[in-house]
Amino acid sequence: MVMPHDGYHYSLDQLKQQFSNSADAIYRRGAPDTFDPASLERDLRRIRESKEDKQILLPGFDHALGDPQPNQHTFDRSIHQVVICEGLYLLHDGDGWEGIANTFDFSIFLDADVDKCIEQVKVRNQCIPGYTVEEILERCDRVDRVNAMTVLRGKDRANEVVEAIEFDCSPEAS
Repeated sequence: MVMPHDGYHYSLDQLKQQFSNSADAIYRRGAPDTFDPASLERDLRRIRESKEDKQILLPGFDHALGDPQPNQHTFDRSIHQVVICEGLYLLHDGDGWEGIANTFDFSIFLDADVDKCIEQVKVRNQCIPGYTVEEILERCDRVDRVNAMTVLRGKDRANEVVEAIEFDCSPEAS
């Protein structure tokens, strides 16, 4: 099964309640400290180590609601022999993520050009309601670029580094 880590975002309510500067936490949502890595690690260890749990329910992220939702994915021990967990911070060594990398038998880091990725994010994020194009462009440089640099620092923890292929995802290429 493919297990996305985006269901482990803190909900908007949690960001409002748990962060002293909730407006900043919401603005930076997607940064490593705006996730719940302890719950992710707990679920990964249950999958890896608990033989009595035949099925484990896992959260997902509902983009229409803009929040994680419980019980969106099911790991079934009788069906799933391999679990592929994808996510930006799985190899991060701070903000509570330190033990996550140790739950994997093998890890792959997809190495992509940060500048090209940020340009793609600038296009993708223009659909976010409540922001002007200028605000989206600024957020990509102030938040997404910082997150990308955080991701890059985990590269050395990977078992394998694979260079990303380049492709044109502009609307004109479709």
